[in-house]
Amino acid sequence: MAAAIERKIIEDLMFGTGRVRRFTQDSPILPDVWLEFAKSPAQPKEERVTAPTEDRYDPHPPVRLLIAPYGDTTTGATAQALRERLESERAKEDWRRFGHNPATRARVVYNQSTVAAELYFEDLLLVVLPMTDWWQKLERRGALKQIAELRDAEDAPLVKAMKSPEDSIRRPDGSLLRLRRDLIWMMRVAGALAIVHGGGELHPSIVENGVANASDDAWKQIIHAAIDLAQAIAPASPKARIYSISLNREASPTVYRSTLAIKADAARRLFDIKCNELTWAVIDSGIDATHPAFRLRKGTGEPIGADPWKDADGEDGNGTRIKATYDFTGLHQILDVEEPEDLPAALQARLGANDDLRQHLKDLYDDISGGRTIDWRLLEPLLRVPHTKDEYRAPGHDHGTHVAGILAGDWRTSDRDSGLENNLVGVCPDLWLYDLRVLDEEGRGDEFALMAALQFARHLNATNDYVSLHGVNLSLSIPHDVANYACGRTPICDECERVVSSGVVVVAAAGNQGYRKSVSPDGVMETYNSISITDPGNADLIITVGATHRFRPHTYGVSYFSSRGPTGDGRLKPDLVAPGEKISAPILNDSYGLKDGTSMAAPHVSGACALLMARHNELVGRPSRVKQILCSTATDLGRERYFQGAGMLDVLRALQSV
Repeated sequence: MAAAIERKIIEDLMFGTGRVRRFTQDSPILPDVWLEFAKSPAQPKEERVTAPTEDRYDPHPPVRLLIAPYGDTTTGATAQALRERLESERAKEDWRRFGHNPATRARVVYNQSTVAAELYFEDLLLVVLPMTDWWQKLERRGALKQIAELRDAEDAPLVKAMKSPEDSIRRPDGSLLRLRRDLIWMMRVAGALAIVHGGGELHPSIVENGVANASDDAWKQIIHAAIDLAQAIAPASPKARIYSISLNREASPTVYRSTLAIKADAARRLFDIKCNELTWAVIDSGIDATHPAFRLRKGTGEPIGADPWKDADGEDGNGTRIKATYDFTGLHQILDVEEPEDLPAALQARLGANDDLRQHLKDLYDDISGGRTIDWRLLEPLLRVPHTKDEYRAPGHDHGTHVAGILAGDWRTSDRDSGLENNLVGVCPDLWLYDLRVLDEEGRGDEFALMAALQFARHLNATNDYVSLHGVNLSLSIPHDVANYACGRTPICDECERVVSSGVVVVAAAGNQGYRKSVSPDGVMETYNSISITDPGNADLIITVGATHRFRPHTYGVSYFSSRGPTGDGRLKPDLVAPGEKISAPILNDSYGLKDGTSMAAPHVSGACALLMARHNELVGRPSRVKQILCSTATDLGRERYFQGAGMLDVLRALQSV
């Protein structure tokens, strides 16, 4: 078994112990990245943000990272410079000494705002770090040279500085040297990780006694490792600077009587609302367009036919309310110009005899190779899943179909061979949908693909003279790590706010982190968690939705699993609650099922937003006003504000208030 660092040690190195507890945010490498590289080789695979590797078991595999460019540097230029530097640095002995094969693929792709890369620890320190604006400023000030000169000083002044980064360093001649504290903190962490990733073991003193009581020899070992690493770093071009490096975090998923609870059925009947001129994007695991719940219907209410790929006239066409389907789960492969053969299998099959599609791919690769901004007009046909009998691929996970069914399903007992005991009718049964798939067959995705889907949502409106997309539903969850970004300012939260600012409503699940079971010496303990809202629910401008009982919200209150506020920076969240327990809705294979979660609550609110905009067209393009109306007309359940938000969604009252 390869050496590893206990989490406690790396946390103490980062955040300090005793009276010294801080980790400066000036460092471009955020704490979650260090912690990921510090994870034990024995850590369960599902708990690691590692990239797939073809090598035999690797105790220190590459990690999936997000890289934000500095200032006006474009993502294309940053990705291009990163690829060039990876090629040159991996050929050097200083990189090879960590034991990895330099020929191993280091996938580097980018979207409009972020670069995604799969990198080893040695890539992070020898390739990426010197590209940061932070590091280049240190170089200009001569700080690295000064530290190297102090390495073997008799009084080991660096040891004192490493123990307590608040102190200045006194040179052997008695003069004082003030170094940036963030550099000292990074030396502590990077030095320890370099020892372990290089195949060594930390000094027994720091392992047995902890960071606070480590011997001078233990600190000297870390200092020497950090300085050796720093001296191996080659200067980088200042043309493509990097601002920050964070984890490419994993995203995961978190109607019947519930529509009565929010009074959606009464609102539709009373106001005779039609939503057939509105369109919503469901960013999830995918919507099964072949399901009868999404079939187009005649004026009489009957489905236009049994074939989803036939129009009302019986001709080949789209017979569903799913306007189009786009698959972002293979985005990393599509954008990887260095491995053009490693495309998703479905896209490879489509490229066969399609000259236009091959030309789109060639033009896209020409743009990427030149570091130019992603052109969605070239990428869009490569992501599209054709709505034809021979080429359509139903999703492999049923979460997105269930969510879409709550929002816009229309499956009736009168439909042929339905076998239903009750109608399964969503909040807006005539709403049009875009299916944007970011979660794979196992219900897993990443932050980069989710951000790209949101950027594509903005593209849909930016390329038309009219609003073609009115809202987005995000029934998925990314745990927020408070040690890194400010709450609500993570890459995915920022992307959501850009979508809202463009005039599109964004509704997100609050998360299912409100309840925990933990093991203690006294046995299993059950606890409720405050400040447990997940991303992107922490974004300020979006509508964040918690869960309640599907038809007895006053009796049962907020669901035990529903994440609770406030946000990590003290803002009021969630905004509303809606039914999220045992919700019946369509699933795969022309069937239906029950699911729980704030994932089920969010589409109820998305539907309410659509009903408001359908009734009052002047609300289109005004997401903040839509949010204000829903929150001001919610029903108070008599629960704590951080549990229930403004209260239970009430569609009828919201419509009557305008």
